Amino acid sequence: MQLAYQRGALSLLWCAIFAGLFTLAAMALLFSWRYERNIFAEGWSRLMHMAEVQTLRKTADRMKSDQSATIRQCTVNGKVTYSNVECNAKNAAGRKVDLHDTQGIEPPKAQPPDVVEKATPEDLRNKIIEKAISR
Repeated sequence: MQLAYQRGALSLLWCAIFAGLFTLAAMALLFSWRYERNIFAEGWSRLMHMAEVQTLRKTADRMKSDQSATIRQCTVNGKVTYSNVECNAKNAAGRKVDLHDTQGIEPPKAQPPDVVEKATPEDLRNKIIEKAISR
C-alpha cells in the first residue's frame, strides 16, 4: 500500500511559511538599518513593558482582594491617622474604615426661570427697553 503523502519531511506549505517569515525578518532588518533604528530592540522592549504591566495588574488585583490592603483608622500620639497596615497591639482604638466610591461631583442643578420674567407682560418689557434706549 502506497501512502499519498510523504512522512518525516517538511511539506511545501510549511516551507513557504518559513520562507515568508524569514523574508519578513530580513526586510525588517533592512528597514531598521536604513532608518538607523533597531526595530527588534524596540519590539522587545515593548513586549517586556507589556509583561511588566501585566504583572503589575496581577499584583494590584491581589492587593485589592487582600485584607491587609484595607484602610484602618488608628490613633497615634493623640492624632488620628489612616494606614493600610494593622495598628499597634497597644492601640486598641484602631478600626477598619469602609471606603465608598463616589461617582464624582454632580453638576449643579439648572436654575428655575426667573419669576420676574414670567410676571412681566411682553408690552411692558418692550416699553422698558424703549425707555432705556431713548436715554
